[in-house]
Amino acid sequence: MSGRRHAIAIMNPATGRLPGDKLAWFIEKLLEQTFELEFRFSSYPGEERELAKAASQETDLIIAIGGDGTVANVAAGILGTSTHLAIIPNGSTNVIARGLGIPGDPVRATRALQRDMLSRSIDVGISGDRVILHMAGSGLDSLMFRDARPAMKRLFAWLAYVPPALKHLGIRPWRFSLTIDGEKLETEARMVLIANGSFIINPRFEVGKDIRIDDGYLDLLVFRPPNAAAALSLAIWVILGRPHRSRFVYQMKVKSLSVDSVPPAPVEFDGDYVGLTPFEVEVVPQALHIMVPRQHANRRVPERQSDYAIAAQSRRDIH
Repeated sequence: MSGRRHAIAIMNPATGRLPGDKLAWFIEKLLEQTFELEFRFSSYPGEERELAKAASQETDLIIAIGGDGTVANVAAGILGTSTHLAIIPNGSTNVIARGLGIPGDPVRATRALQRDMLSRSIDVGISGDRVILHMAGSGLDSLMFRDARPAMKRLFAWLAYVPPALKHLGIRPWRFSLTIDGEKLETEARMVLIANGSFIINPRFEVGKDIRIDDGYLDLLVFRPPNAAAALSLAIWVILGRPHRSRFVYQMKVKSLSVDSVPPAPVEFDGDYVGLTPFEVEVVPQALHIMVPRQHANRRVPERQSDYAIAAQSRRDIH
């Protein structure tokens, strides 16, 4: 059995679509020829961060098993270390894993770990003591995540978010105060997204254009449909994967951002409802090392116009 790579797996057995004890047994059996695997179980949401921080002193590979919240907590625990992160998703949407080309199904993701995986360094958003790997948002998306019922998510995955999304589609806009890389901006919007990944809920629902997880920036997207009919047309463009075709979407590259609003607006980080505005986010480039399938490890950012030039033009457009 020599030659196996030592790894520590961290999971919250009380969460996820599949029972934690059965999933842990399956993963251990499937990986026993490849990894010397040690499991550490959290007893409450958020403890994964503490477990990961301690484990990073003992191994160079930690496997996060769970939904996006668990993955973000584990990432927060190893940030700033040389420890690598692998992901076996077991949540309702698993957008972090799927955005990196990792299978969204835990069985397929476990089998993928047996094959050729390479390290990819990605950008990370930091907000206080929270880590944002895929997306943060304020407004409609946060209401959608807040109101989706856990039982429905376990049964129907991303489809569980459709009813609350339709319920809040006609909600009144907020007056947002944004500070973008030190420049202040005020605008009315129904949703503000800070994206490190390109889609919301499901890969088919892209929210912007040319969003990269390793370009050293976050993408700010401001959604400003003036009424329910315009909001519906914007939703259709998102469903079609072409939100940039809508005149109600504004996008720009940012390094840091603070968000406030009147009245206070709901906020989500990686699909977890976290409270109300205000909040701040700053990008830390190439801060996390994640094991991904080979075909997703060496993606290059295409040559393009200066990001700051694009951002300056976008700020003029949004007024």
